Amino acid sequence: MPKKCIVCGEDAVYGIKDTSNYYCDECAAENFSDLAMLVKVEEIARKLKEKLDMMVQEKADEEAQDNNS
Repeated sequence: MPKKCIVCGEDAVYGIKDTSNYYCDECAAENFSDLAMLVKVEEIARKLKEKLDMMVQEKADEEAQDNNS
């Protein structure tokens, strides 16, 4: 599910790290003088996917080990 801008409701491109505040390009530019301080939504999604993949792999490893015992 795509993140939505908290100001206008458009698809978000930026977010504030460790919050649920997301902004589209236009609203981010209007509200922040330095967009480098914001995190790209794509980066947040990539990190979340990596963490989930790691958790799934750990679970699979545990199940495989249990089946071998």
